[in-house]
Amino acid sequence: MSDLSLGTELADLPSLPVSAVTRDGCEFAPHSDTWPLSALVQYSLTFNFAQFSSISKRMKHKLKLGLCWYLEHSSFSHAMNLYHRMAAFYYEILAQKNTVCDTIELSDILNYRATLSDQTEWKLGTLRILLEGIENFGYGFCSQAVQDYLREATIKGNVKGTSIRTRDPNEGAFSDSELMSIQAAINDAYAEGRIKLYTYAAVWLFLGYGPRPIQIAALKESDLVVAENDSGRAYALRMPRAKQRGQDLRAAFKTRYCSKQIGMLLEEVIHANRDKRKRLGLVGEDWPIFMAEKEGELPGLRFHMSSKDIGLLLKDAVSRVTGLKTNAKRFRITLAQRAVDDGKDKHTVAELLDHSDTQNVGVYYEASPAVVPRLDRHLAMELAPIAQAFAGVVVTNNRRKVDPASGIFDRSLNNASDEALGSCGQMSFCGLAIPFACYTCRHFKPWRDGPHEQFMAALIGDRDRMIAEDLSPKLYTIRDRTILAVAEVIQLCAVELNEEEVAA
Repeated sequence: MSDLSLGTELADLPSLPVSAVTRDGCEFAPHSDTWPLSALVQYSLTFNFAQFSSISKRMKHKLKLGLCWYLEHSSFSHAMNLYHRMAAFYYEILAQKNTVCDTIELSDILNYRATLSDQTEWKLGTLRILLEGIENFGYGFCSQAVQDYLREATIKGNVKGTSIRTRDPNEGAFSDSELMSIQAAINDAYAEGRIKLYTYAAVWLFLGYGPRPIQIAALKESDLVVAENDSGRAYALRMPRAKQRGQDLRAAFKTRYCSKQIGMLLEEVIHANRDKRKRLGLVGEDWPIFMAEKEGELPGLRFHMSSKDIGLLLKDAVSRVTGLKTNAKRFRITLAQRAVDDGKDKHTVAELLDHSDTQNVGVYYEASPAVVPRLDRHLAMELAPIAQAFAGVVVTNNRRKVDPASGIFDRSLNNASDEALGSCGQMSFCGLAIPFACYTCRHFKPWRDGPHEQFMAALIGDRDRMIAEDLSPKLYTIRDRTILAVAEVIQLCAVELNEEEVAA
């Protein structure tokens, strides 16, 4: 078909613009059959309209008009989902008709729905958004029967919140023990050089704020606010809201309190970035906190990592050092669920999650009550090899002769208050709670003949007392990881003693 005849065929339809710009700032040519697109969510994706060979030129033109509008006015993720749902519907139904379609008929929709199950019916719901959107523009994409059917049909949505309601151990919130395990493992991995600075900082941002990856990807160095006061340096973090409808990624912010630990860590990242830019000869301002290797094509977002890359960074690092199934969503769920379990109201939880209202936080209040596991000596000994909470090295009592001043004691132990549990290999000031924090510290060197059994018995006894007094689980589960670490030390000491006896 010639350009002249094609122009006549489309004369009653709005023309496609020569160029358009997505909400992320990516420019593309709508009149082309291929739209190479970039976004902070995922650096590149091509909308390929050449694949739709079984629909008419008019229908393809209308589809372009509709998707162009969504790219300009909605998030890239939303427009991408609509495009993929249309492509799936096309290959499942329209491409099988052996004819060139000019409109979507009711039989097409009914046949497509028949291919879906209760769990996948949401796909038709997403397709409905696109079809009704194009119809609302007045382009006549579907038959009247389709319009009537979609308007009245009850379509099951994508089931959400199941992992939250059931406290799924693989998809839902992390338990207190898992959260402490992540913190300890990620600290040790960074100290030992097994993960890099970027990864370490990103994980702590997810631990502290439970953000969406797109929010971390959109962060700039200027978003870390530093102030000097009488107590030293104080920090705040301007977190991009990123998912507000109709707004650019960095159009709105929530200023969050930033702990000194995370603030100092982000300052370290910023200093590393400056050294990197100096080596590469990069000049200018407005730099991201997490710098990509390539500049990218998005205006105002030069060298920003994509949210997909941020998510993979987190998933790979935490899964690798802890063995836990991990993604950004689990940190977000954990933040909200812990707030609910602590008695926070819906408005506080919505504020923590950066929601504009409370309609999506109810699911956290529907979650089954947290089950606080029984923890006695037998169970602790069973779980210890799995938990791997102990990070130090067992030493013999000869250590006492080397440095007796470094001994670590628990003076509250009956009949063993003067017997050292071990020694510290750091040889410097430590602000942690001794001896409770020692067993999970990589610098701790427990003595093989130390009173570890008595110490574990005291910890379990204190835990049982708090349960009997009906205190909050937060108070008595906080030392569960320490109990498991002590159990592991007891097992390691027993192994060494057995080996020594065999050798003798």
